Amino acid sequence: MSRMTKLCKEKLFSSTKTSSTNIIEKNLRLCYIKGMEKQMQTIKIPAKVNLSLEITGVKDGLHTLKMETMSIDMYDTVSYYPNDKGVVDVRFEDCFDGFDEDRFRPIIERAISKFVETYGNVGADMIISKRVPLGAGIGGSSVAVVGVVKALEKLKNTEVDTRFLLSIGSDIPVVYVGGRNLVTGVGDVVTPLEKQDKNFVILIKGAVDSGKAYSLFDKIGSEKYGARENHLEKSARILNEGVIDARKALENAGAKDVVMSGSGSAVVGVFEDENEAREIYAKIDGINKVLAKSV
Repeated sequence: MSRMTKLCKEKLFSSTKTSSTNIIEKNLRLCYIKGMEKQMQTIKIPAKVNLSLEITGVKDGLHTLKMETMSIDMYDTVSYYPNDKGVVDVRFEDCFDGFDEDRFRPIIERAISKFVETYGNVGADMIISKRVPLGAGIGGSSVAVVGVVKALEKLKNTEVDTRFLLSIGSDIPVVYVGGRNLVTGVGDVVTPLEKQDKNFVILIKGAVDSGKAYSLFDKIGSEKYGARENHLEKSARILNEGVIDARKALENAGAKDVVMSGSGSAVVGVFEDENEAREIYAKIDGINKVLAKSV
């Protein structure tokens, strides 16, 4: 290992937290790998919102779905470069407030293990910036995983298949594809739809366990709360009353097109006009809120 490579690694991995991704990126430009100057590569993966979610049945013990999803301009990033150790070392930097690394790391490690078992060994250093919240129904558990998978694909010079993606999680295929999609089957059939420009006000109060939401749906069924269908909202309201509060906050502020995303807890106001979205956003206080656009 050259002196420059050693210095670079000491800068990058001597601590578990950093307050500035700009400092990281500046240091990464100094990296030398196997004697060659090489800039770390970065992948940005967008979160998604569900504009509808219908549960159509059960297949092989999994719920079948029909849902429309759209990517939004909220991202997790995965920065990476190859190493010669034959293992993938992962660090978390610049994550959202309250991020629980001990809870989330096993999800990433499971995806890496499945990739290695399926496509072979790979060595890499990775830095994950986890910005998309967990338990909100906007792909929080899937976005960083997809970033890791795409990084591993590039390092291994291969492409994963849908069966592999689905083995990691039911949201993984649609987050992997990105954009606006119709999702059917058990999450494995992703049909791209024509892009639409939408604006969103997203309210998040607490979290919902998706497994519990589906199990409760099996017992109590669904109920419609607005023009758009989400068969899991009835369950989510029981599991987390913050879902009720979020919908009320949007509707009281004047939002007319409101839907819960995924299994919750995020409730989304959908707008054609950006200025209207901004006006509604400005009226809402006392709850975590995000102003977003489709991408």
